[in-house]
Amino acid sequence: MKATELQTEKLTALVYGPPGIGKTTLLGSLKGKTLVIDVDRGTSVLFGNENVDVVRLNEDLSNLPEVLKYLQAKCEYANVCIDTLSELVNGMLTFYGREGNNDGVPSQADYGRVNMKIMDYCRQFRNLPANIVFTAWEEHAEVVAQNGTKFTQTRPQIRDKIVDNVCGLCDIVGQVNVSTKEGHEGERFIRLAGSASVIAKDRIKKRQYCTFEEVI
Repeated sequence: MKATELQTEKLTALVYGPPGIGKTTLLGSLKGKTLVIDVDRGTSVLFGNENVDVVRLNEDLSNLPEVLKYLQAKCEYANVCIDTLSELVNGMLTFYGREGNNDGVPSQADYGRVNMKIMDYCRQFRNLPANIVFTAWEEHAEVVAQNGTKFTQTRPQIRDKIVDNVCGLCDIVGQVNVSTKEGHEGERFIRLAGSASVIAKDRIKKRQYCTFEEVI
């Protein structure tokens, strides 16, 4: 098809920030019917929101494939959210560690399995006929540039070897911030302007910032 005929019917977004800054609350403000797949048991803040359905994953994550299979067969939601990818990674590693023979510590092969599974899930959810929103915790990692310069980078807390891949699959990557601007103190917004020190992007609308309600 011609580039002039391309249409953006649905988006995939990754929103990250420290625990308690309001990422789960953001999911409740999305337009349209929303399904939140609760990994870290943080959806109590959505109590009473009639626009949101919640699936809480089992401790061993055994119902995640069932949820995905159901949505692939029949997805009636405008938005499908995983809250959070960070805890999904941790949960997988914990499960494999328990199943192994290393006193609960995941093996090197387990880390590789988790990397592949997370990427596979991200791709499968992205292919659903809905907006997909992943949340993640925030981390600060030391990065070495090609010229040898070291700097600290703020990014989603996902496995080092796949964080760039996951961000690459998303149309929007946003960092949740709290405003200190006079007259707007305490208001939350999402930074979409990327830099060497902060991973963020908006490849659809090219925005620098947006409010919670405007992320999708």
